[in-house]
Amino acid sequence: MTQRTRIEGSLDHRHQKQHLPFAFSVPPGATKLTIRFDYSPKISDGQSLTNDLSLTLFDPQGARGARHNNRDRNLTITAHSATPGYVPGALQPGIWTVWIDSHRLLPSSVVTFTFEIEISDEPVSEPEQVWIKGKTAPRGSGWYRGDLHGHTYHSDASWDVPDFVQYGRDYKLDFVTLTDHNTISPLAQHDSYSADDLLTMGGMEMTTYYGHALALGLRQWLEWRVDAADAAMPELADRARYAGATYIIAHPLSVGDPFCTGCDWQYPDMMPGSARCVEVWNGPWDGASNNPLALELWYSWLNQGYRMAATAGSDIHGAADYASFGFNNVYAEALREDAILTAIRQGHLYLSSGPQLELTGRASQHSGMMGDLLAGDSLTMQVTWRGCAEGDHLRLIVNGQVSEEFSCLNSGQHQWTLDTAQARWCLVEIRDAKNDMRAVTNPIFTGTEAGWR
Repeated sequence: MTQRTRIEGSLDHRHQKQHLPFAFSVPPGATKLTIRFDYSPKISDGQSLTNDLSLTLFDPQGARGARHNNRDRNLTITAHSATPGYVPGALQPGIWTVWIDSHRLLPSSVVTFTFEIEISDEPVSEPEQVWIKGKTAPRGSGWYRGDLHGHTYHSDASWDVPDFVQYGRDYKLDFVTLTDHNTISPLAQHDSYSADDLLTMGGMEMTTYYGHALALGLRQWLEWRVDAADAAMPELADRARYAGATYIIAHPLSVGDPFCTGCDWQYPDMMPGSARCVEVWNGPWDGASNNPLALELWYSWLNQGYRMAATAGSDIHGAADYASFGFNNVYAEALREDAILTAIRQGHLYLSSGPQLELTGRASQHSGMMGDLLAGDSLTMQVTWRGCAEGDHLRLIVNGQVSEEFSCLNSGQHQWTLDTAQARWCLVEIRDAKNDMRAVTNPIFTGTEAGWR
């Protein structure tokens, strides 16, 4: 027997950036749920922008997934299969809720929508898909290169999990991290591809209407919905950290509304609030993410006394030329997800599209590396670089200002001594002939813990 329910309604610009619930009942014994969702118009008044609506689904016990910008407007769930973005499992009897997440509604639009919900109790014959977590052979402490931000067909990308993992192998990365929008549905499959040559890492991009944040290291869904820019993000960030996630503000100064709704960071009480990691290199350096402005924002937060680490993320959604993307070069105690993420929180990394860059410091008989805090009257810094090209130049940045600059063709080493009464933090950039970033370290900080937030 098949139970059918139809829900219809309309939305306009006043419903933009809302979460709109629609409840329906699933009877005992249900074996298959199908939801057909449609809305019109997709594009309004000949504009290139679309009305972007997504669906998030909850059963009586919790979240069953989401599909960002809902390009496939039909979803099906059974005990052993589900449309990408959603998770399979027994259909719990009781009240389910499908939410319309209205990421963008154009001002001139009146959008009409329909849900056609079908619930069947007919036997479903299909094999159970069991993903067995892959293993990466142990490696000791050292430098590991990888990506912390990427997407698949389970949210809004053009490729599926195997292609995403192959990208990591093609670029000879040590680790690659899958962070689909508001869903964890691909992570079990993703983890099954971990092997000696590549560590697969996972998380979720909390894709809110007022900014995006990465929650890395988890395999559980996190509440991401926020109704206003001045509400709840500190609570969501705390919830992510309490669950064990590494929380990273993503592409904070990206192009935002109306072209990329919610892509720029608009939370006044998270500037940076409790965040201690920020993505300053998203995609190509000179792309729409406005990475130079994100870098300056990070520098301003450092100058305000926040001890923060910078990260990079390709934010890939399909095959492309990644030559100008920055990757994370992390000094970790092992090639394991927890070790990589611990090192990132410590700031033990530099970001690079090619050059190798290592920054160390020494003060009062204590030495340290990027991310470390050194106390003493003076700081001796040493930078070593390799793989630079013609036109590349190295800049020592002290408190956000260029202190020294010189050509750095091929490889080399240089040393400085700084007065820590004047130098609160310092790092190194390598830029090309056009002044685009090629590599940047995390800072070495000076002073004591009490002097930093």
